[in-house]
Amino acid sequence: MFAHRGIPTLAPENTMPAFEAVVSNGLKWIETDLSITKDEDVFIIHDDKLDRTTDQTGSIETVDTEVVEKADAGSWYSDKFVGEKVPTLDQLIKFLNDNKINANIELKGVVGDDANYLADKLCLKFSKALENLDPDIDLIISSFSPIMLEKMNKLNPELKYAVLFEHQAIQDDWNLVMQACNAKIIHPDDTDLTQQKIAMMKKYHYQINVWTVDDKERAKQLLDWGVDGIFTNKADQMKDLLD
Repeated sequence: MFAHRGIPTLAPENTMPAFEAVVSNGLKWIETDLSITKDEDVFIIHDDKLDRTTDQTGSIETVDTEVVEKADAGSWYSDKFVGEKVPTLDQLIKFLNDNKINANIELKGVVGDDANYLADKLCLKFSKALENLDPDIDLIISSFSPIMLEKMNKLNPELKYAVLFEHQAIQDDWNLVMQACNAKIIHPDDTDLTQQKIAMMKKYHYQINVWTVDDKERAKQLLDWGVDGIFTNKADQMKDLLD
């Protein structure tokens, strides 16, 4: 059971309180996202833009670190979380180490004129930070972008990689994409996902983790069909499915 961006029903997504809620609920996996600023610092945030989950505006790869550091990432959620900060990559690594929490970390795609340069920097910074990760912590690196996975795989070929697929992207070439990324794990969109499609993926011996499932009966059905994991915004409410 992957706690999607922490537990966003209890605290603002991708903040330390959302991650700490995972620990207090006895869960073992979080899912979160890495993005990079114009001046090459790595932060934990899902959207390309700061607008939805902070009081700042603009695309993260076009702003400097000081903009992200001063951002309030909690007031949009409730007064209880006013002043909450966007976590850094180093904070995430420390949290995983201190609490022995496993992680699926998604590499966000980078756009714009400096996209390739910043993508390289994001992977380099991530690879360097992983030198400080407790080796007993289980880690999956995922992305919608085969390019990001390829870049990261060149730096750390020993790690586990997963390709994220939106439902319309699972076409005849889906397995070629998996092979090109050296991925052993597939993360399909729950939309239109059938038992037949899951069997097709299992035929190639891939681990299957489905996103994002907030209906408990649907999660149980998928697990009964043989998927290995569920990404959910309600991990605290789903944990009994693991019993």
